[in-house]
Amino acid sequence: MSHPIKLVVFDIAGTSVQDHGFVEHAFLSVSDRYGLGLDAGWIKSRMGVHKLAVMREALEAAGKTGSIEPEQLARAFEIAIDDAVDDGAAPAMDGFIELMDDLRRTSVKVAFTTGFSRKTAERVLHGAEIDYPVLVASDEVSAGRPSPEIVLEAMRRSGIEDPGQVAVVGDTPSDLGSGMNAQTALVIGIGHGTHELCDLEDHPHTHLAADCDALRMILAPRTGIPSNEHTHG
Repeated sequence: MSHPIKLVVFDIAGTSVQDHGFVEHAFLSVSDRYGLGLDAGWIKSRMGVHKLAVMREALEAAGKTGSIEPEQLARAFEIAIDDAVDDGAAPAMDGFIELMDDLRRTSVKVAFTTGFSRKTAERVLHGAEIDYPVLVASDEVSAGRPSPEIVLEAMRRSGIEDPGQVAVVGDTPSDLGSGMNAQTALVIGIGHGTHELCDLEDHPHTHLAADCDALRMILAPRTGIPSNEHTHG
């Protein structure tokens, strides 16, 4: 018999918070400003990864390692994200806050992980009016996704030891990789973010969900939440 899920670990941009290109635009603005020559495909393949690591890789690809500090690029990226949040570009996904509230109502813990720095992650979550009892950012772990470390740290901070009681939800291959490497019970790719389900289906996972409604249907049997957000028992 399957264990009940006691913790759901959500990615932020593209999973919990709408991303209609604000993260990609932040990368492109940094690329244009510093002459890195990044394109949308290169950026997409690195979504969910520690942003400072991406900046180091971008400098290397552009042959600019040593001439510009990656931390300078990361700061410029954060400023671009802050501007987007201020402009209202990153509201909560449709149905997400209701889903999160239902999980908490059934005593399921919720945590967030992200490729953003903690400062940027807090800004994005505040802007989307999402409470975060547990948040683990990429600058708080030694190895970024697809390493399991960020998921394992979210479990530790949530007081959950058994990965068989954990679900990981994300919209990128790196999100799925971190969940699979942490050996969590559920690793759910969601298709309303930077990647569509067809982009995720070739990467290891346990489930795929088109949106928060489909995600709710997957989580309901293992968490006790209503399978429909409009029905509360």
